[in-house]
Amino acid sequence: MTVYIETARLRLRSWESSDLVPLQQLNAHRQARQFFPSILSYQRTEQLFDVIRTFLDTHHIGLFAVELKATKEWIGMVGLNYLSDKQNYPFRNLPFYEIGWRLVPDVWNNGIATEAARAVLNYAKDQGIQELYAIAAEQNHASIRVMEKIGMYRYDKFEFRQFGLDHPLKRQVRYHIDLTRKNDAST
Repeated sequence: MTVYIETARLRLRSWESSDLVPLQQLNAHRQARQFFPSILSYQRTEQLFDVIRTFLDTHHIGLFAVELKATKEWIGMVGLNYLSDKQNYPFRNLPFYEIGWRLVPDVWNNGIATEAARAVLNYAKDQGIQELYAIAAEQNHASIRVMEKIGMYRYDKFEFRQFGLDHPLKRQVRYHIDLTRKNDAST
């Protein structure tokens, strides 16, 4: 196991085989996936697990497994996702890195996402990344609040037309942070 980042309460680390089942459970949890188009099957999560794990092991940048230091309990993932111009995204300024988080509902509302995201901002800056974006459904107020707490600013809004014309999650917002500027929120 490689620990990439430690905070007061958290370890952001490489993925272990034992993380697959809790990730499958998280991706099948309706509350945890309420701002995504659907829950994910265990098979689909297993495919994603291999991609996430390999990318992080290869590049040392990506989505980190997150555990509580006190208990060593796996509680989700936080990190970076690379969006390339080869993917079907409605942005003109591709490619870019997106910061994101998905945590088990039991740890929501106690600053864990903010603590982990701030640490990822610092890690990204140390890796030479100059700017980051974050994306959320307009109604995902909790994630938007984390974005604002870590010093991100609303950049634009857009619609994911792939969701369908009447899908309640089609309206999305994108936030941005320039890591080359001093930002007190990320320290």
